[in-house]
Amino acid sequence: MHGTLSRSLRVSAVRKDAAALNVVESVGGRRVYKFRASDGDFDRYSDRLSVKGWRLDGYNANGVVLFNHDDGADSSGAEPQLPIGKGRVYVEGDALMVDVEFDDEDDFAQRVEKKVARGILNAVSVRYLMLPGQYRQNERGGYDCDAQELLEVSVVTIPGNARAVRAKSFEDAEEDIVERIAARVVELLDARAAAKSTDEEEPEPEAADEPAPDTEAPPAESPKADEEEDEAKGFIASDAAKSFVEAFRVYIRGVKQ
Repeated sequence: MHGTLSRSLRVSAVRKDAAALNVVESVGGRRVYKFRASDGDFDRYSDRLSVKGWRLDGYNANGVVLFNHDDGADSSGAEPQLPIGKGRVYVEGDALMVDVEFDDEDDFAQRVEKKVARGILNAVSVRYLMLPGQYRQNERGGYDCDAQELLEVSVVTIPGNARAVRAKSFEDAEEDIVERIAARVVELLDARAAAKSTDEEEPEPEAADEPAPDTEAPPAESPKADEEEDEAKGFIASDAAKSFVEAFRVYIRGVKQ
């Protein structure tokens, strides 16, 4: 194949969708949203794109972010939609990532950002060119591409990628993490209490009819000796669990700042 592959209504361009990875990060006081834009696995078009094959310099020189790929080319006389923000793309591990910053001075862009922040809009889509001589048909009827140039990134309403599911941000997951840790702490404390209760209920073995030794055996420790010792040291299990959970919550908040 020697030409440029066309896979959409956009001339010589392909559009693919992917999922938002994180809700928002604060960078120098700016709100930057991080998305996973593409990976090297099969998509719904049965195509596979080499993550290392992305050509990104052109996009990063003019990193416009659109809404639903509306660049005004099909406006049919209507006022074309202006970009809603700017993006920066880069490869991270096995994925193409994009950091999106919405336009604070555009009312429509702010409406889109609010829906992204609330989880109503979750996905982005990329438009790109498969470079001549760098793609071939694969066993699923799509194409495997070794090199492609990114043209544009859009926030979209309906994703076309089967993996277009937004992951929780660390902020969203905080309460869930704390609750799971708290539940585990309670389980461990209950198991400890049950083990002590079992030890207390076990009958002592009957003493054999043997002559008493010359020296007296040391007195057996009280079954509650461990608890009394803990309390003497100021350790109360329920209070310790609460303190642990609160300390971990504070730690999580410190990591995010």
